[in-house]
Amino acid sequence: MREERAGRALVDAVDAGPAGPAGPAGSADAVLRVLRSRSVVRQYTGRQVDDEVLEMLVSAMLAAPTASNKQAWAFVAVRERRTLRLLGAFAPGIIGTPPLVVAACFDRSRPVDERGPGEGGWDMGLLCVAMAVENLLLAAHALGLGGCPVGGFREGPVRTVLRLPAHLDPVLLVPVGHPAGPLRPTDRRDRNEVLRHDTWEQ
Repeated sequence: MREERAGRALVDAVDAGPAGPAGPAGSADAVLRVLRSRSVVRQYTGRQVDDEVLEMLVSAMLAAPTASNKQAWAFVAVRERRTLRLLGAFAPGIIGTPPLVVAACFDRSRPVDERGPGEGGWDMGLLCVAMAVENLLLAAHALGLGGCPVGGFREGPVRTVLRLPAHLDPVLLVPVGHPAGPLRPTDRRDRNEVLRHDTWEQ
């Protein structure tokens, strides 16, 4: 509970906006800690995600960057147990029955490229969906929850279960809940492998 209260205070502080060049006192360090300490969570307790917490998660998600401000995204927040079980049946990456699954969709009626989707159906709006999901995961971590984006699922049945219209394409299913155990940080590549300054070839 103490971690969750601290997370709520952090979300409120960031939501209030900067109080100067460095932002609210102490909030920058807290935000950076959240960014660095987030880890994948795949197993959850039976504790539910209440309306207040869901609202904070949604607010963070919808604040994500969006190309040309098209906001070419749509989301379905699922908490009903039967629907959760059905989603799990068609998405092997969803383990057990989490208390919340957010289905993140690309809205093809709001393409960033007005000429229509490019090769392979690609549109910059797909990246915007991914950035919104990252906001969701970071907000969940700040509030003492965790999640794991799942990209492997059977699209047809998921469409049917969620009753998605033709212009909404499901991109990611994101289970969210209270972690059933301690977070386990994953190994990261050495920054010298992935970062250069000014040019790649030195």
